[in-house]
Amino acid sequence: MEQTYFCPAKINLFLEVGDLRPDGYHDIDSVMQAIALCDTVTVRLIPGKGRITLTCDHPNLPRDGGNIAYRAAESYLAEAGIDGYDVFVEIQKKIPLAAGLAGGSTDAAGVVRAMQEMLGALSEDALYALARRLGADVPFCLRLGCCRTEGIGEVLTPYPALTRDAIVVVAKKGEGVSTKEAYRLMDLPRERLSSASMLRALERRDGGEIAALLYNGFESVILPLRPYAAHAKQVMIGEGAAGALMSGSGPSVFGIFFNWDDAERVYNRLLGEGYETFLVHPVV
Repeated sequence: MEQTYFCPAKINLFLEVGDLRPDGYHDIDSVMQAIALCDTVTVRLIPGKGRITLTCDHPNLPRDGGNIAYRAAESYLAEAGIDGYDVFVEIQKKIPLAAGLAGGSTDAAGVVRAMQEMLGALSEDALYALARRLGADVPFCLRLGCCRTEGIGEVLTPYPALTRDAIVVVAKKGEGVSTKEAYRLMDLPRERLSSASMLRALERRDGGEIAALLYNGFESVILPLRPYAAHAKQVMIGEGAAGALMSGSGPSVFGIFFNWDDAERVYNRLLGEGYETFLVHPVV
């Protein structure tokens, strides 16, 4: 049995970080949007004893339990109580690593979807419970489209997606700040914003207003430390983006455009400056 999935990246149209919880996580209030920057994940099952083999075309991606996609296959078999198959996972990477784009989480979601399609062993509730245990972004990557995400990312409320006439330029250069360190920096006293205005703009399907309301609380503490990200945002805003923002805890930055020539010009400029750069549409 074999299934292949295209696994989209996510961007955060809005992201605010709440207080530290007793379990060591932070509550978030976020609006996530899937974009057509995709890894390709193929899962093959053959009769066996539960062995898992993972291959990838990216040299820096772990091939063992250090890879969330590997753990997804392992966890699905354990949750389903299935031990009669060996699992082969092949990942073709296009989403940059450690970029704030949920590249690992979307691969894990692809593995879970593929195994569920072939085995059908879990209920929908059990599938999302498994996704929550794997990682905070995995439930959204199972759902895709556009969602408000709350809690640590596991509480999903679907919203109308960013319109198809939007063009998204994504650029990444340099290293990010570790997620743990980024959240530690967010514990400093500061004013917190609400996603209410963004959610109203999504309901109105107003692309220009959505772009104008982009917000990421991490920017105030990460951009001063990551000049490549700050520069990419400045270029996008200066050359026609309706809005630009860092995604997650960075260092990727995305711009929303409604004019193809502007988007292509920015794409080519940042590509020429050594950024990993992508020109894509939202996944609606």
